[in-house]
Amino acid sequence: MTRPLTVSACLRLCAWSAREETLDGEPLFGCAGCGSEWVPSQAWTPIDWQGEVPEAVQEARRTARGRG
Repeated sequence: MTRPLTVSACLRLCAWSAREETLDGEPLFGCAGCGSEWVPSQAWTPIDWQGEVPEAVQEARRTARGRG
């Protein structure tokens, strides 16, 4: 990665959404609660404050799996 992802302690206010940028060609997502970041190549998958994976994150995961 050209730069590390921002990782912050969870505040249980998670609201993940796509950012208007990419990181190393991958869509970049950010948490409005704590400021953490995620890209689809990460081994973990973000969930929102209700314990659900946001639809945009699910789609990014499906697309990333189709790459290889």
